Amino acid sequence: MLNQGVTSQTDDPCLTQPSSLLRFAVFALLLLALPTTGVLLFLREGQPYAIQLCSIAGYTAPVALYTFSRNRNDTFSRNRNGNQPFLLSCPVVRGQLPQLIRRHLGFLAALFIVQTTALKFRPNLPAYWITPSSRDASPFAIILGIFCLCLAIVEILINRSLLERAHDSPK
Repeated sequence: MLNQGVTSQTDDPCLTQPSSLLRFAVFALLLLALPTTGVLLFLREGQPYAIQLCSIAGYTAPVALYTFSRNRNDTFSRNRNGNQPFLLSCPVVRGQLPQLIRRHLGFLAALFIVQTTALKFRPNLPAYWITPSSRDASPFAIILGIFCLCLAIVEILINRSLLERAHDSPK
């Protein structure tokens, strides 16, 4: 038996988006940004603010992917995690893009400031904090990485909350 809300949900532009070359290009660009971050970091090693500037692409790509995620195996309105997919063709998303971009710039500023501050304190830390072990990264790098991951998760949750509120509000 079909879910009674399926017919109205399939008409929702936030749930369906035709395949297009532009959509593929955006998705491919976001996926390519992740390994490109490592290459850029390797090429810019030793330059001022190299870590901070390279991490912007490595941070932005997963935030965008998870904010606008859609599970292709899904037949109804929500993906495996119960999240509403928000595709870029959705009018709700387009209406919220300026606010999402402003928020993202704020998170990027916070990321840049924390990384810059941490890197300035690094020379003053004990050697065991900044020296990697034979198999693992240094505690300093692990803590900085965990901070960046937590910041990204917070931004994704806030973005999705904003989009869900905008999508569910009366039109």
